[in-house]
Amino acid sequence: MVLSQEQNAVAALRQFRIGGEFLSAAPYGSGHINDTYCAVFHQAGAQARYILQRINRNVFKNPLALMQNIQRVTSHLAARLAGEPDCGRRVLTLIPAYDGQAWYVDEEDNYWRTYRFIENARTYDAVESPEQAFQAARAFGQFQKLLADLPAPRLHDTIPDFHHTPKRLMALEQAIAADAVGRARLVKAEIDFALAHQHIASVLLDANLPERVTHNDTKFNNVMLDDATGEGICVIDLDTVMPGLALYDFGDMIRTTTSPAMEEAISCLLRQTDHLRDRHPVSRRLPGRRHVFQGASRGTQPRPLPDAVQTGRIHRAAGREDESAGAVD
Repeated sequence: MVLSQEQNAVAALRQFRIGGEFLSAAPYGSGHINDTYCAVFHQAGAQARYILQRINRNVFKNPLALMQNIQRVTSHLAARLAGEPDCGRRVLTLIPAYDGQAWYVDEEDNYWRTYRFIENARTYDAVESPEQAFQAARAFGQFQKLLADLPAPRLHDTIPDFHHTPKRLMALEQAIAADAVGRARLVKAEIDFALAHQHIASVLLDANLPERVTHNDTKFNNVMLDDATGEGICVIDLDTVMPGLALYDFGDMIRTTTSPAMEEAISCLLRQTDHLRDRHPVSRRLPGRRHVFQGASRGTQPRPLPDAVQTGRIHRAAGREDESAGAVD
């Protein structure tokens, strides 16, 4: 019998050491990489929530190494934060499986993990105030600081060359040359700008900066903010935590806190626009996809995003992932 995704999730959930009576599990969140579910249990007269995730093996080729990284990092953070106020909400907590591992591997070689749900906190897809940006930056800085003394051995590279700018530039040049779906002409100004600055692509590597434990995906919505105080309470989405340069995290944080756009929502909408243009003859005569957001002339103001994007519904049309263990982004 072929099980549905939800049935597979429930089967995986039963492999973790969670006490109490199982009540429900449902897809959760607005992400699009891993499959994420929120599970509810009845424990000691109250409801307790957990986040269950199936790791996307198309993106993360070595899920065992990834989970070993996360286990080491969360254990170290928990030890460093022990005794701090609200310490249980300041780091993701992995729930062990019955075999003692921090993950479960099913019959189809899918890797699953379960986190304790962080209550009374949430993530935001776009910055709403300077104070929010400050709190997120502070949380990421504290994250790096607490991991500065992580004992050897070196963490695994979960995505090799993730921030290797010269290799990224090489990939860009290959994509431009191939122009597989005929979009290069629509972004000529941006391409020209990137190529004109290719001489700085190796600056960080040439500087021989010290290697640190870095998050490597410091988007604003990878920090949970406390509902009551607004404090950056917990850094989430640890799949790309690995050795890197401190400036990697600084740059990515600046990128997402200075843009009002919701990155994943826009990417999803643009992919759907391309799909529409490819499948329907009439739509192929429409302007390029950048004009979904901009007027036909360069001087016009960007058009507002559709309601579906603003509310995050379009995220769920592409897939599910809440890379957090709390109230969603």
